[in-house]
Amino acid sequence: MALTNEDLQAIASLMDTKLSPINNRLDKLESEMSALKVGQIELKKEMRETKDKVSATYDLALDAWGQSTENRRWLESEKALG
Repeated sequence: MALTNEDLQAIASLMDTKLSPINNRLDKLESEMSALKVGQIELKKEMRETKDKVSATYDLALDAWGQSTENRRWLESEKALG
C-alpha cells in the first residue's frame, strides 16, 4: 500500500504541528544565548576597566610610598644637620 500525496501532506502537517513547540523553544533558547553572549562581552569589558583601575591605583600607591620614603629621609637628614 503506497501513500498518496494527500497522505504525505497530512503527515507533514501533523509533524509541523507536533514540532512547532520544539521550534519555539529552540528559538527562545537561541535568543537567550545571544543575550548571554552580549552580557558576557559587557562583563569582560567591565572586568578590563576594573583591572586597569586597580593597576592605576596600585601604581599611584607605590609612587606615594616612594615619595613618603624620600620625604622621610630628607626630613631625617635635615634634622641631623639642624
